[in-house]
Amino acid sequence: MVEQEPFKLLVLGSSPSVPTNVMIDKCIKCDTKIPDERVHLGFRECVDCSSIEAYSAHIVYPHKTGAFIQPVSRETKKNLDRLDRRAVKVGGKMSAPNLKEWTMPESKPIKESIPQQKVYYNQVSFNDSFKQCIDTYINKGYWITLSHLKKLFKKNRITMMTKNKLVNTLTTIHMLDRKTRKRYLNEL
Repeated sequence: MVEQEPFKLLVLGSSPSVPTNVMIDKCIKCDTKIPDERVHLGFRECVDCSSIEAYSAHIVYPHKTGAFIQPVSRETKKNLDRLDRRAVKVGGKMSAPNLKEWTMPESKPIKESIPQQKVYYNQVSFNDSFKQCIDTYINKGYWITLSHLKKLFKKNRITMMTKNKLVNTLTTIHMLDRKTRKRYLNEL
């Protein structure tokens, strides 16, 4: 099998200085070898001698996804990057010069906690508070006894655990029918 040479463009009378049917693989300005790709595309000048500006690209996002690339000149790209709200981060720097990179805000100093109210340990025992609670229930009723327990708790006379036990006991007693409740309270 015979190897073929890369494609060379044959110019057919395109310039009076270049004779017809001659392959152009050298730059017409500086006489250096032009890469085969440029020859294939029809360029007759090397990259250094070319007066045509290289294309630049701008990324367009019509939606959240599905971006496409629009070839534009360098000046147009700079202007579009300035106008575009989506700046692209390239090489650790923002390509849009007016945008600042987001940084983590500095932590605010922690304020000193305000000392809470002093705790006084003059609490009533469960048995004493239970007796008070039953007496209040017999004399004034269920709802007043519950508000009395809330007051004792707010004044720090009983603990939350004691309050919860007393409320549960009162609720159990209050749910009994009258006859059973009367018998239960007489036994205490």
